[in-house]
Amino acid sequence: MNLKWKLFANFAEIAGVREIEIETYKGLTVGNAIENLFEHIPKLREEIFDEKGRVYEHVKILHNGGEIKQEKYNETLVFEGDELAVIPPMSGG
Repeated sequence: MNLKWKLFANFAEIAGVREIEIETYKGLTVGNAIENLFEHIPKLREEIFDEKGRVYEHVKILHNGGEIKQEKYNETLVFEGDELAVIPPMSGG
């Protein structure tokens, strides 16, 4: 199964790409997918996770365009063709 991640702003700069498609296994949750992303781009871990191993509050994870809350990461399954995105905090006004 292939899973597509979209990366924005500094996350894309760190990764060197704005999109990455990762071959992975069926039955994957959003939580598993995040770990899978870190396996491919280890430098993202420190930018997305705090010292307790949780996604920083200011970082948004989207599943098929909708924000998903951290408490749902290990409950929400992803399927072939789904799209995940990681968005840093937005500044300005």
